[in-house]
Amino acid sequence: WRIFYNTARSTALKSGIILHNDNALVLESGEFNRRIRSKSDGEVEQNLFDRIWPYLLVLARSSPQDKYVLVRGIMASKINPTREVVAVFGDGTHDAPALSEADVGFAM
Repeated sequence: WRIFYNTARSTALKSGIILHNDNALVLESGEFNRRIRSKSDGEVEQNLFDRIWPYLLVLARSSPQDKYVLVRGIMASKINPTREVVAVFGDGTHDAPALSEADVGFAM
């Protein structure tokens, strides 16, 4: 996964999504899921999710399920006093679950 991570990080740096000295997270799908899921049953744990999503600026090689989990987790988060408004851009029917779950969905 290191090749994909390095490419994603490099692209994010070049495009200004992240800066060299910030604490932004760039994760690949597998690492994202390892960080947010319970080791015992594999279910998403909101407290684990809340530790990373505010810093997650790039999620490389994400599946439609990852996008859905990201939308649900941000919308369910209680770390801010008001609920986050979530928008999703999707490029196909496989993104339909995340698009329909989000407050705003843009299909291309």
